[in-house]
Amino acid sequence: MSQARQMVSHSTIYAVGNVSRQLVGFLMLPIYTNYLSPSDYGVIGLLVFLVSLFEILLGGHMFQAIPKFYHEQDNIQQKNSVINTAFLVTSVFSGSACLVMAGFSTPLSNIVFGNADYSIYVTIFSALILTHALEQYSLTYIRIIKKPWTFFNFNMAKLALQLSLNVITIVVLEWGLMGLALSSLVSSVTIALILMFYTLYHTGIHTNKFLAIKILKFSWPLWLSGMIGLYIGSSNRYFIRIFSSLDEVGLFELAAKFGAIVGVLVWSPFAQYWQTERYSIAKNDNPYPAYSLAFRMITALLLISGVWVSAFSPILIELMSAPEFHSAINAVPFLILASVFQCLTIFNNFSFLITNKTLELTKNNIFTAAIITFFYATLIPKFGFVGAAAGLALGSLAQYCYALHTGKKFYPLRINQTGLITACLVFSSYAAIDYIFIPQNICGLTIFAKTVSASILSFVIAIILFRKEELLESKCYLTAFMKRH
Repeated sequence: MSQARQMVSHSTIYAVGNVSRQLVGFLMLPIYTNYLSPSDYGVIGLLVFLVSLFEILLGGHMFQAIPKFYHEQDNIQQKNSVINTAFLVTSVFSGSACLVMAGFSTPLSNIVFGNADYSIYVTIFSALILTHALEQYSLTYIRIIKKPWTFFNFNMAKLALQLSLNVITIVVLEWGLMGLALSSLVSSVTIALILMFYTLYHTGIHTNKFLAIKILKFSWPLWLSGMIGLYIGSSNRYFIRIFSSLDEVGLFELAAKFGAIVGVLVWSPFAQYWQTERYSIAKNDNPYPAYSLAFRMITALLLISGVWVSAFSPILIELMSAPEFHSAINAVPFLILASVFQCLTIFNNFSFLITNKTLELTKNNIFTAAIITFFYATLIPKFGFVGAAAGLALGSLAQYCYALHTGKKFYPLRINQTGLITACLVFSSYAAIDYIFIPQNICGLTIFAKTVSASILSFVIAIILFRKEELLESKCYLTAFMKRH
């Protein structure tokens, strides 16, 4: 349980830091949905998809490689050379991707939006490819050296800066979509530069050509896999735009904010810890109990948070958004399930990373892309953005099953899946019952009914996934942790 304690301690701090990075989108929802139209919100979703595509295609990201090669080095100078080498290579790739996207802004606008009116936004957002890379590498380094409070402080600084700029440009100056684009650019550039200088100050500059080649060999299948993964998770915006409208893209984008909460609140902070620590655990003579505990812990937290998001997202969407956005609630439960299976797929992908079988990730994503294209083409024309959400959930389930089956051939994690299956069935049943039988209007009785039912379901999920002794010790530890912090 000492492993669990460290997971909880570090992950809690990472949770607050990660939530602050994502908090802007939620705190600004009342402003976005009143100062921007659903089509404007849809434009932002497609721009983020475009940036992500260029990041994956040309960005040269090596985030998965850094923890692996860092822990393989024997001394601090060699470890720092891993950070510097990956940092330099990615900066070159990301800078090139930024220039390519900006240079082809007009044709890209025509392809994505159907006209050239948004080319200036494509140019502005292209700079985020480089700033995101600088941010992520520096934050990865901070996590590796286990400085969660430094991670927290940088994230809070970006939150304060971006919120301030959003209010000034959107509310005070009334620049609308352009205000959102410029505030995102300025805040990202500022924090990225500060983080870059922080990292280089602590690591120095120690690059290694041979190490760069090893990292590239390890990472190139992940680039391809990431590109296909982006298609799986984000191409739904483009399909919705083609088969429906920009307004429906905006509704999907709002629903996706709530569907992603389980990933932001639970998986992201856990992953900040787990992505680096799992390589250390793998060196143990018997790492399987730690794998099992971590899997059951993260599964329980994902599904419990999903229960509460599913229950209260209709009320929050009604409170925080204009009436034309309210129908977004119909897609939220599907997106929660999709997020849960995507997170657990990443957990099981360790079987491929530890054995250097990164090409298997690409094979999995190719399989999933084919499945999900069928679901998108079948469901979106008939059900719109809700069909896209359902298609994403089904495709994510297929992806998880493929990763679980294939991973056993290379490095089995030996995790029993019965608890996951049972807990997912319980969650799905609850979401259906809540949607059908509990009124979604804002009143005291509705809030009370949702609170009681969500509490009961949370307890049931914990019972399904944890052993009795683990529940008792976790309760004692969490009580002590809360008193200290």
